[in-house]
Amino acid sequence: MRPAVAVPSWLECCVAGGLSCVAGCGPATDVRPGDIRTYTLPKNAEPAVVATASADRSGDRPEPRPAAAVRYEVPEGWHDGGGSGMRLATLFIGPPADKLEVTVIPASGSLEGNVARWQGQLQADLPADEREARAAAALAEAETVDVDGVAATVVLLRDAPAEETGEPAGQAILGAMIPVSDRQALFVKFKGDAAVALRERENFKRFVASIRRGE
Repeated sequence: MRPAVAVPSWLECCVAGGLSCVAGCGPATDVRPGDIRTYTLPKNAEPAVVATASADRSGDRPEPRPAAAVRYEVPEGWHDGGGSGMRLATLFIGPPADKLEVTVIPASGSLEGNVARWQGQLQADLPADEREARAAAALAEAETVDVDGVAATVVLLRDAPAEETGEPAGQAILGAMIPVSDRQALFVKFKGDAAVALRERENFKRFVASIRRGE
């Protein structure tokens, strides 16, 4: 069994609180690098509940929860798209028109299970044993990032091993899991060109480390 994780109350409330944020921000172009964006609910607002059968566009399946709020620092060159639907936040690497999205959602499942599933999103026809082997190899090289006293795991997945591709090519997933309990976590994810994933890896880690519950 995985050891119990000590989780700050703000993070546990963020996941227990919900999947949706009511975002009062302006257009993404109004956001400056390094800004801290906060999304809050009116005190008398009714929580929004999302059906379990619905899937987020990123391919992850969050559980239905009432609304919550998060705040974070926007890395240089990124733009803030705010929260909507099942997403606590959506950020864009570069201009929003490029659709290079980084998403934050609460979801369930183990780190190992989700990493194997992400590998399957890159290579749908990969046999299960090879998919799990590649996921395990990525986890062996994973990094940890401190998120307000909680160790978040950051992993880089490729649709082919680096030694086969040489220069960055193909698709990749940058993913992070911030544990909240034995069964719940916040998942941060970018899926896109491997060259972008490698270039933005440090910005991605800084973004993960900055995530906090909104005031």
